[in-house]
Amino acid sequence: MGDTIPKVNVHPAVFVMNTYYSGLGIARSLYGRGVDVYGLSFDSSSPGTHSRFFRAIYDVPNGRDQPEALCRRLLEIRQYHREAPVIFATRDFDVLFLHEYRDRLIPHYRVPENSAVPILMDKMELARLANAHGIRTPPTVVCSSTRELEAQIPRLPFPVVVKPRFAYQWRVKGAWQVVGARKAFLVDDADQLRREYQQLSPVSPEILIQEYISGEDSDIVVCAVYMNGGYDLVSYFTAKKLRQSPPLFGTGCAVEATDVPAIVPITRSLLQVCRYTGLAEVEFKHHASSQTFYLIEVNPRHWDQHELGTLTGVNLSWVAYQEMIGWSPTRQVPIYKAGTQYKWIAEPELLWLLLRSAYIRLRATADTSLRSRLASGLRAVRTGLAEAGYILKGQKVLATFHRRDPIPGVLLCLRVLRELCLKALGRAVGIRE
Repeated sequence: MGDTIPKVNVHPAVFVMNTYYSGLGIARSLYGRGVDVYGLSFDSSSPGTHSRFFRAIYDVPNGRDQPEALCRRLLEIRQYHREAPVIFATRDFDVLFLHEYRDRLIPHYRVPENSAVPILMDKMELARLANAHGIRTPPTVVCSSTRELEAQIPRLPFPVVVKPRFAYQWRVKGAWQVVGARKAFLVDDADQLRREYQQLSPVSPEILIQEYISGEDSDIVVCAVYMNGGYDLVSYFTAKKLRQSPPLFGTGCAVEATDVPAIVPITRSLLQVCRYTGLAEVEFKHHASSQTFYLIEVNPRHWDQHELGTLTGVNLSWVAYQEMIGWSPTRQVPIYKAGTQYKWIAEPELLWLLLRSAYIRLRATADTSLRSRLASGLRAVRTGLAEAGYILKGQKVLATFHRRDPIPGVLLCLRVLRELCLKALGRAVGIRE
């Protein structure tokens, strides 16, 4: 990593804020189109910093903790580029940073239009706006104190889902561990809700409580879109989550592109009402018994699985780039071939999910005979292999591994192997003690 003066680009360069799954996907999506993609990284251990799809990596401060320093750094490295680079956000903190520092950056960079960000990132305001325009959302309330929580408890239809009003509230420095590394979770009764609130309130006294919409991971569907400057839906694809880690309220680690036509007009209407321009992922949960799609959230930025669309002929990064440099974006609609499965897979998260599932099944037989435990172990192995075979079937985009870019995948393997060894060693020490 470091600062180098690049050769003259065919087209304006792209700066990707962070080099994890989303950033790698952007670099791969723009490869071969005459666009140099530069990673902005505050973590030198990220496998993406070694990807050949990035022209170079610039060391930058973490915008979550040092936004002013990041702004100064961006203005500093601007001198190495003849034309104003495009900036793509990959985290909520990046979106907030670009929103706050837009006036200082816009003379030097092509920054996404984000006037609708305050509404889209506020889950309570988003729910109010959606309901006002006939878009179904789970019944939602916000509590900011113990008194407000106690006032709401008699009215809550347990089980309920608890989450932050703003996703970044639980991801500020030091908060993620306090909230149990959870972005949302299910609460079964009032006593559990009180206990959870006592743990959460030091991080943020404000929590959002929603009615739980029953269903499986595969009932969570997304509409991935690009809205142009005229608030018209230019390109899109739809997908469903196959597996999340952790289940129900985690991050999608296996996602399949599939035709879900009902959510496309809902997505278009919502983003037009918000007057949103740019790339977005709009998430819904399908309630099977009522055949209703409930709006869950909107990510007004690139997200981990955006590269999945390229398997269906929809390259949202390229569409977004074209408009941001002043071209008319090419309209792209998905093509789903009958009998073909298109999947995006986060390799380490899927591995941990499968291992965790096997461990839970084995623990259930801990008090049985040796013969029973051996039989259960074999069943766990067969079940895990069958699960992996199902998820890996079809055409795939892997979050890190790429045949033309092996180093990030090798580094990821070494990291996962190290974590496995540490966990195994820790468990062995615990057993001896």
